[in-house]
Amino acid sequence: MDRFDTLVSRLDHWIGVMLDLMVITLAGLLLLLLNWAVFARFVLNDSVSWGEELPAHLLAMLTFIGAAYLTRTNEHLGFDAVLRVMPAGMMRTVTALNLVLMGVFGTMLAWYGGIAAASFGARSLISVDAPMMLFRGAMPLGGALITLFCTVRFVGILTGRIDPLDLIPESDA
Repeated sequence: MDRFDTLVSRLDHWIGVMLDLMVITLAGLLLLLLNWAVFARFVLNDSVSWGEELPAHLLAMLTFIGAAYLTRTNEHLGFDAVLRVMPAGMMRTVTALNLVLMGVFGTMLAWYGGIAAASFGARSLISVDAPMMLFRGAMPLGGALITLFCTVRFVGILTGRIDPLDLIPESDA
């Protein structure tokens, strides 16, 4: 393995660790906040002011960060059964085309998500003094990560460093 491969492997590892932490943190926080909101409302008979707004924004963050996470771990939806029965050359071509389309989607998500996030400026949430940019920034971040993962894999497919079978999730069969 040359120095570039080592650099890409290390970068991929640390991005993966950060994505793991972000997804676990967001999902855990969402679980805690929603359970507290329900407990406060139905047991304490005292609704929290952020009971709908904050979890909704956290769920949106989890959606975009989770999409990047699933792209990196190859667990996104796809037609894996069709790819498995294709000849090697066709599988490589279809996988490369799929990565290009996913990369274009990620790029558009990053670009237009960045425009949308920037449009909120310095505004804060209504119920909590937290900047909207914190939550809306997950869209361009998720899109940029999807683009990065797809670009690295596309180059790997073209150069033969990545086997298309390595990008297919393990089957449940």
